[in-house]
Amino acid sequence: MESQARPIAALQSLNSRSLPRAGRPCLKAPAGGRRSLIEKAFLAIVLALMASSVQAATLNVVGGQLMGASGVDVGGTLYDVAFLDGTCIDLFNGCDDPSDFTFTDSASAILAAQALRDQVFVDGPDGFFDSIPELTNGCEADSISGSLEYCNVRTVYELYLSGTDVHARVRVTRNSSGSTFDGLPSGQILVSAPGFPLGFDSAPQRFDTFAVWNPVPEPSTALLLGLGLLGLAARRRV
Repeated sequence: MESQARPIAALQSLNSRSLPRAGRPCLKAPAGGRRSLIEKAFLAIVLALMASSVQAATLNVVGGQLMGASGVDVGGTLYDVAFLDGTCIDLFNGCDDPSDFTFTDSASAILAAQALRDQVFVDGPDGFFDSIPELTNGCEADSISGSLEYCNVRTVYELYLSGTDVHARVRVTRNSSGSTFDGLPSGQILVSAPGFPLGFDSAPQRFDTFAVWNPVPEPSTALLLGLGLLGLAARRRV
């Protein structure tokens, strides 16, 4: 009896040391498995960052009409743009302060105008927006000929005074049905004047519309934050 008791006592002692106090086995994931998951998550974030930096502009087309675009690359920064009719005061938060405009100097406005020409006014599966300027929202075909020679899309960037009149400088993306009138001319519009408080209104003009720009929130910021949190979690688990 004494020889049988010793193995039983030894087994009970081994079980008491190998089991946690709650009496259930302690399961621990292999360290290699955790590292594999972390590496996969890290790779997914890196790929998302790369994809966000190379994405092409997405055209906003409604009923065959070009209303604007999203993800337009202007000097390495992405913007959304909408083509809208109205006055500078209506479209740009009163049009009375430099902060009302996304681009605030001639150089950046030229880049924006060029981006429209290269990335938005293009012929493709969504429509012939380079060849047919009247397909741009705010520009209308002539009621007699049924066509439009060119469309001026104005990017506003700066205010200035001329006597008591308030004007705004613009950079125009001129999109024509051919190549004769294509260009990026500079221009100006009347914002307000005594007896003419609302200034230039593009709505009655068949050839004119405004480009209203807004920066796209940087996805990389959120992704980098997630990457940092992932790294912190990895350090705690290793």
